[in-house]
Amino acid sequence: MKTITFDEKSVQAVSAGQFDLDPLYATLTLPSSDETAKCVLVGDHGYVLSRTFQHRDALLTVSLEPDGPLASLTQQAREEALGRLMKCATMIVTGRTRSIPDSWRAWHQKNRLSFQADRRFRSGEGGRTDAGRIVVDLSTDLGQRLFAFRLDRSGVQDLSLFTPPAELQSSALAGVLEAMRQSESQTTLSGLGNQVRLDASLPVKIQAQMTVDEWFDSRLTAAQRRFVEHPLTSGVKLVGPAGTGKTIALVVKCLRDLDRANGERSGLNSAKRFLFLTHAAKTASEVENLILGMAPEHAIHYLAAEPPELVVTTLWSLANRQMRYDLDGLTPVSLDGHDGREFQADLLNGIIDAYLTEDWIAYRSACSEPFVNYMQSPSESKVRRFFLWELLNEFACVLDAEGVKGQSELREKYIGEKRKTWMMLLETREERQVVLDLYDRFRAELRSLKAIGGDQMVTDFLNLLDSFRWEATREKEGYDAVFVDELHLFNRQERMVFRHLLRTTEGNPAVFVAYDAKQSPRDTFLNLPSADAKQLDFWRDAKLGKAEKIELVDVFRYTPQIAKTLSCIDDEFPGQDLDDDWPKYSGISRLGDGPLPTLCILPSTVATYTLVFNHAKAIQRSLGRAGRVAVLCASNELFGRYLKFSELRDSFYAITSRDEASSINANARRFLFSMPEYVAGMQFDTVLLIDVNQGEVPQGPYAAAALRKFAAQVYLGASRAERRLEIYASKQHGGAASLISKAVFAKAVETLPDGEMPAV
Repeated sequence: MKTITFDEKSVQAVSAGQFDLDPLYATLTLPSSDETAKCVLVGDHGYVLSRTFQHRDALLTVSLEPDGPLASLTQQAREEALGRLMKCATMIVTGRTRSIPDSWRAWHQKNRLSFQADRRFRSGEGGRTDAGRIVVDLSTDLGQRLFAFRLDRSGVQDLSLFTPPAELQSSALAGVLEAMRQSESQTTLSGLGNQVRLDASLPVKIQAQMTVDEWFDSRLTAAQRRFVEHPLTSGVKLVGPAGTGKTIALVVKCLRDLDRANGERSGLNSAKRFLFLTHAAKTASEVENLILGMAPEHAIHYLAAEPPELVVTTLWSLANRQMRYDLDGLTPVSLDGHDGREFQADLLNGIIDAYLTEDWIAYRSACSEPFVNYMQSPSESKVRRFFLWELLNEFACVLDAEGVKGQSELREKYIGEKRKTWMMLLETREERQVVLDLYDRFRAELRSLKAIGGDQMVTDFLNLLDSFRWEATREKEGYDAVFVDELHLFNRQERMVFRHLLRTTEGNPAVFVAYDAKQSPRDTFLNLPSADAKQLDFWRDAKLGKAEKIELVDVFRYTPQIAKTLSCIDDEFPGQDLDDDWPKYSGISRLGDGPLPTLCILPSTVATYTLVFNHAKAIQRSLGRAGRVAVLCASNELFGRYLKFSELRDSFYAITSRDEASSINANARRFLFSMPEYVAGMQFDTVLLIDVNQGEVPQGPYAAAALRKFAAQVYLGASRAERRLEIYASKQHGGAASLISKAVFAKAVETLPDGEMPAV
């Protein structure tokens, strides 16, 4: 094939996971037809056309020639590139080019558009892996016509230098009519019986067909309606366990208030502007899809107006747009919170290894034994991994926040002053000097890559928001209300941004936040546990004023059996009674009964991979289009080991960051393999939660914080299951973690004989 052409409905089907493109990913060949789309060849051109295709529908043509956007890429990069191309096409067709994620670094020039084919930085591949940029030509001929014709590896910003092969596109478009007429061969349809396809709502189930008023009138609980009806005169804290509809309530409130505000304004007043912030690009994309489904008449206007009346984005994308790092040739490491921190952790890990062979000898004897043990722990160990997160949190919330760079006075103050209870435990001056040295080297490494870290972006952004420039432009560029989802994933430094984004400084800020502290796999929320936790006033730090707290308890995501298991896990959280932002689990499932969750203890990591992954493959096959299966790993260290195994790789798709999850289309034929934090917000019929091991929590001064993070991973992973939950541990790593003991004793989880697997 020289090209493949999709109509807009088939593009949407691919993005929703309804249609598989495995043959295209693997060998650039035409996929098989099914009831969703018709796949035919006309000469050298392939076509994937919806069964309801109309001649004025938009068309996306992709060149498969050697210089085209896919031919020279690896299969993994090809999947990500094509996923981005599908999502980009949808945004162009709906007039939402502003919604193209900033991390794709889109460039516009007249009727041309180019964007990054894959993540510019990959945490698992040593940093920068620039696959190139996809160049797209836009035209109109009975409808919108998009032609992805080039993969540019030079990074040229003048898109007029690229000449699309007009004859290739014309030939492909000329064959559309014949493709509609052509009947499908029997061989094309023969494989349908074994295919697994999902409806458009998976893997994130969204009732997009219901309008915002229908949601409010017939679906929201009393507590959700109370939140939605709260006036914009002050903020609200919306708290509840996973599955209680916090995001839905935020979206409904945002749309109803925006409709009401703009309906009441006179012609002399400017339109109200709302901001909806999330922690990850994937969540922002899902929220935007929710908005488009709930308010089909107004959503496009709100999102595509100039300036937009509703902005849905991540904090890092917002900072990047304001700071314009591209003008200085700087590249944000990642505009997704998790993927950026993963890369920074890997960068810092290498810096520590080098430091141990150089300056460390001068300070080692004056450092405490626990600090020495953490510094000298193996670079791939879980002990080192926890230490890295503590250091990055120190960099972001202390050193970056206080402007401690080359200023000798601030550096001396950092070394000598009494540390606050929420800060990283550093007992001696020498330990703080080591942290400063690592911080200096970390910043130098980022400079050498012409990159800027996510935490540095937030610091720059806060400085901008405290400037005379922002004071002068605040009324024009600020927002009338700010909605924040996933608050539990933002650290102290990031939370200080929200109030500054409002147009006015008067009165209580209209900031509406939703969170569940126990879903945070990092110590970013309150840095619990701490004996002085009650003295740490989060709301004072964020300057959000008096905010009413509304708690949600009705769960609509998982069965009563899974809810009981989560309640038992919740009871094992360390420090859970220290603060009212850590309420006891109170979820009440409103769904029907399901199977009892199970616990299975396997002998080793290899056995876990072989048995559980084959088991997941069999369950996915048995479910068909009825549901989705996910294998979620609670161990960061073992997750990396599983990714290196070569067997069974064709049976699953690995999601290694939330940024990756946002740009890859769901593959309906394979189950998903990931970590709980990377699939936050996603739901699956069946979750196989592996490596809930006793050996996951290292001993030492950070043991309590490590236990809380591990408990959050387990809680988050278990709450991704809707109907069936299976928990696995390994004897090789200490057996089952104690935090699920109560669930076993309460008979919320059935323990299987050692080595015995549940039935499919």
